[in-house]
Amino acid sequence: MRTLRRFGPSPVALALSLMVGPAAAGSWIYTSDADFDKGLATGVNHSAPNSNQLQLNVTGTSFPVLWIANAGEDTLSKVDSTQIGGSPGREVGRYRTWFNSGAYAHDAWNGPAPSRTAVDAAGNAYVLDRWFGGHPTVFKILGSSFIDRNGNGVLDTTTGGAATMLPLVDSNGNGVIDDSEIRDERIAWVRRVPDGSYSGGLTRVNGIGRALCIGTDGNLWVGLYNAYEYYKISAVDGHTIAGPVPSGSPNYGCLIDQNGTLWGASWGSSALIRIANTASNVGPYPLQRISVPQVYGLALRRDAANTTHVIMGGSCNSYVEYVDGAPSYTLPAAINYCSYAVGTDNEGNITVSKTNGGVVKFGPSGNVLWDKGSQVGSSDSRGVIADANNDIWQVHRGSHNMAKYRGSNGDFLGVLPVGYEPYTYSDASGTAALSITTKTGSWTVTQDSGAAATPWASVAWNATLPSGASLLAEVRSADDPALLPGKPFAPALSGATLSGQSGRYMELRLTLNANPQNESPVVYDVTLNSASLVCDVDRDGAINITDINLIRAGIGQTPSASDPRDANGDGKITVNDARTCALKCSKPNCAL
Repeated sequence: MRTLRRFGPSPVALALSLMVGPAAAGSWIYTSDADFDKGLATGVNHSAPNSNQLQLNVTGTSFPVLWIANAGEDTLSKVDSTQIGGSPGREVGRYRTWFNSGAYAHDAWNGPAPSRTAVDAAGNAYVLDRWFGGHPTVFKILGSSFIDRNGNGVLDTTTGGAATMLPLVDSNGNGVIDDSEIRDERIAWVRRVPDGSYSGGLTRVNGIGRALCIGTDGNLWVGLYNAYEYYKISAVDGHTIAGPVPSGSPNYGCLIDQNGTLWGASWGSSALIRIANTASNVGPYPLQRISVPQVYGLALRRDAANTTHVIMGGSCNSYVEYVDGAPSYTLPAAINYCSYAVGTDNEGNITVSKTNGGVVKFGPSGNVLWDKGSQVGSSDSRGVIADANNDIWQVHRGSHNMAKYRGSNGDFLGVLPVGYEPYTYSDASGTAALSITTKTGSWTVTQDSGAAATPWASVAWNATLPSGASLLAEVRSADDPALLPGKPFAPALSGATLSGQSGRYMELRLTLNANPQNESPVVYDVTLNSASLVCDVDRDGAINITDINLIRAGIGQTPSASDPRDANGDGKITVNDARTCALKCSKPNCAL
């Protein structure tokens, strides 16, 4: 990836660093490597030679969290992939995807049986219950936020394996997961596909949802296996936006590339599905069926020319490759294995999950980088997933666990149990959303102002934006950092006044998006500004008669440091302070 270099110092940052004054607004500036290290970087860096600035990684990236669908017990496992000593990772949450789920109930091809997952650029996860004999159903699980449904001010959610799951009970007996029945506050919504309200109440009983992917606009596409069709649904609330979009084949997995083109597997029909214009909510959605060998799992990679390469599993050729616009497919692999699942790592290499266990990694041209056997013996192997460290995880349905391989050489890193019959082989770590569909990354930091109820005034930054690239800033605030995830992010413009942001802590999330030429935004500095507390005694963001009366009531008292009642900073509260603040009232006559 090309990045644009910084040619001079930031005059805004230099000026802000010199701001002084009694009880003045606070300013916190991030501009050096040490400053940026105070935040959490996902897919961005400040590495030499481009130090002291933020830019997107040259290679791709993934989140450190994996989302694994356990088809045999109707749950979803959340896995922290961080290696600690000999431990490959740990399960940090398990979510029910149907009523009273959690104990082994059936095999992977009966009942709700979740299997497909997708992760958006913000780290939110989506899981699709295939639902044999029922309605295909999508869940959204929030990555860094929650919905305080019971109003107790804290996050109520799973924190580990099965023993920590929150109940999910069909309290009204209608066979639908209603919002009022959701107890885990990370679960944002649950919707059938189609949702039953769309197009005159359209539903698809036994449609079997076997494809789930995220588009360039952030919304989702769901493919139904028995119905031979796709639907577009909202990532915000799950309602059905468009469809049915016929595919002419049983749909078996999908991904969407940087051009908004959907690529779909169609197990049993020897066709690769290509649907264009997915960013539109009204279509048309041109369909192309490309002749290939059997397609089961699939992955995408982008080359230096920004061309899409579709990598397909499901044959005994290790993988099949199709380049967008080419007349036919190719078989580049230097060694052949039978496979269901394939993947791409954060450097654009190709990973293949051998059907009976073991992983082989190929370079982009098909050369073998490493080839390793199974860590769990012969087991029905499904997904192959890259994590944030570019290590590779293989999902084993038959042994109910996952095996981890070192990304650089395939060394065994350990085995982690999850739920019964894990079946995921789609995007489980956000690789597609962060590196393929949209080349994106984020930097998140939480600033402590040192005082409760601090009013936050603005966020400002200096950055270079290549044409077509974008930079999004979002903020949220609270007096307790544990409460931040329960607050919604609000968009912020550089230097513009913030509205309704008050609290000791403010969390800022910067999202960098590359342009179609893969050029990254470059952020040179970021400044967080709190508002002055002078005169705003009750800290409600306005100066009015309530504040003036509070100052008058304190006349003769000794103010504390930065006391908003001491308007002139002379260390006393006097009538002069009340007069000074009366001149600063937000409205005429100090009206409320």
